[in-house]
Amino acid sequence: MLAFVWRQARGGCVMKVAIFGAGYVGLVTGACLAHIGHQVVCVDVDAAKVAEINGGRSPIYEPGLDDILAGVRAAGRLTASTDADAALAASELSMIAVGTPPKDGRIDLGYVAEVSTTIGRSLANRGDRHTVVVKSTVVPGTTGGLVRDALERASGKRAGVGFGLCQNPEFLREGCAVDDFMNPDRIVIGEFDARSGDALAKLYAPFECPHVRVALVNSELIKYASNTLLATLISFSNELYGLCEVLPGGDGEVVMDGLHLDKRLAPIDGGKRIVPQILGYLRGGVGYGGSCLPKDLNALRAHAEAMDVPMPLLRAVMGVNSRRPALVIDALARALGGLKGKRVAVMGLAFKPDTDDLRESPAIPLVDGLLAAGAEVRAFDTHAVASARARWGDAITIAPSPEALFSGIDAALLATAWPLFRSWDYRTLVAAMRTKVIVDGRNALRHVVWPEGTRYIAVGRGPQAS
Repeated sequence: MLAFVWRQARGGCVMKVAIFGAGYVGLVTGACLAHIGHQVVCVDVDAAKVAEINGGRSPIYEPGLDDILAGVRAAGRLTASTDADAALAASELSMIAVGTPPKDGRIDLGYVAEVSTTIGRSLANRGDRHTVVVKSTVVPGTTGGLVRDALERASGKRAGVGFGLCQNPEFLREGCAVDDFMNPDRIVIGEFDARSGDALAKLYAPFECPHVRVALVNSELIKYASNTLLATLISFSNELYGLCEVLPGGDGEVVMDGLHLDKRLAPIDGGKRIVPQILGYLRGGVGYGGSCLPKDLNALRAHAEAMDVPMPLLRAVMGVNSRRPALVIDALARALGGLKGKRVAVMGLAFKPDTDDLRESPAIPLVDGLLAAGAEVRAFDTHAVASARARWGDAITIAPSPEALFSGIDAALLATAWPLFRSWDYRTLVAAMRTKVIVDGRNALRHVVWPEGTRYIAVGRGPQAS
């Protein structure tokens, strides 16, 4: 059962929406908007993906999405299509939620430009008011620049007069995206003009949270500011963990526990301490990954530097993150006396739990580093198996079970903190190892009582504390 409370859109609040791009952002957005009563069509060039959605199944793994998708399909409030013109003709608001992948150290806005032109052509002969919303993460100035220009050229109309234009960043975390959408902490409405913003505000009327209405460029920058802060907190923590790892008795977890008690971070209200979720990013590990943080930091840095604005802090944050996997591998190599010919099990491949997403996962440099050092790599993940096989092929072995993963290995390296790993029978598993070394890259197994003779290495912990 999905844990959220919402007021269904009714009467004049029901809107017809076309969403371009049926990936994580587009499909979750479309399914959730349909769930609260809007009429939605998701447009995608991938016919197989469209067929799967129309069959009531999600083409991506995201907890809760299959259930919500099946419900809105059965209610007739969501369809998927490859026909952009038909979808636009039947909608009053369109959202651009296509990918903005990295390219040559910058953000690639090609898909955004292409969809903007497609929408603009559809607007050319329309007599009614249509609002275009950029949902994709784009560098500041894109919506009011590239997107507006493409729409105006293709339609022959002017923004604010012939059509509405908005920017609406998403704050969806993979693994809990449905809950994040249905229980938002804020809805940011970047508006070209007030009338455009009013149309988008109408779409989000059922949500009782702050609706922040700002200029287009500030809306775009709010998204980047959010992700940049999270990455900075992670790299700050990893830098401290790296120091703790060479300090006799140092322990990054203990240090962070003490830091978290600062009332400016975790205030006390009515005698009870409030623990903000953001404190979860003030923990060390093997580094951040995923489809957002690495790409967004690099895109913002490149965009700023192209405008002659240096971003030394962002460069440092990215540098700390890129070095972290190698430091973990070095610790493992020291424990084993080298990696050549050693059998190493990698526990978890997805960049975080509750997703099958391998993009920019810290597990990639970990596995690649182990292979480069001559180790034999086995791996286990509950959902990222297909992505792993596509990435490494026969270079690594995907273990079908914990027993197959641990049998005869020299070391296990935890890369992704899947909750499942906390419940494994390590007494039995460790007994099957050739050399009993465990490197916990996420500090997820500190609760385990390890069998005698096991060398347990937790990140952030100094040499005399292991």
